[in-house]
Amino acid sequence: MIKIRLEAKKAVTLFTRQEGVALVLVIIFSGALMALGASVITYAVLERKIAVYNNSDIRLYYIVEGGLETGIAVLREDFYFESELNGTIGGGAYTIYFSDQYQHYSPNRVDEEGEEYYENQDQVRFVRCLGLLGNHSKTMSIAVSINEQGQVRVIRWYRLFPSH
Repeated sequence: MIKIRLEAKKAVTLFTRQEGVALVLVIIFSGALMALGASVITYAVLERKIAVYNNSDIRLYYIVEGGLETGIAVLREDFYFESELNGTIGGGAYTIYFSDQYQHYSPNRVDEEGEEYYENQDQVRFVRCLGLLGNHSKTMSIAVSINEQGQVRVIRWYRLFPSH
């Protein structure tokens, strides 16, 4: 019976002694601070990546829009221009394509055979611009018409998603 009391007394004193408690608390507190610091650093890095991507996306949008404006200017000179145009602007590049048909343009009406008709069908042109900036690309298109006085106007903008 004396042996059991001695072992019980050792067990009680082992868990009630205060020696080393400060070290354990410092280790726990330091671990918590390190975890918090790691999460703050991760958050900052992700926010930086988002800001850089957003900046690139905005620059790319304006590169494509500049290319489309160039396409409109070309059509004002020659509405039936057919060649592909390339250019650079704002640190990026663009390619402009001209066509008479575009698959996403809504026609004014469709007949029984599925034939699409546009208002003044001979006078609707489509301009598609592919912009490149680094490893990113974006495509936008417009539908353009010409009136009897020879004035070119944009009748529809197609804001297509980027194709990264």
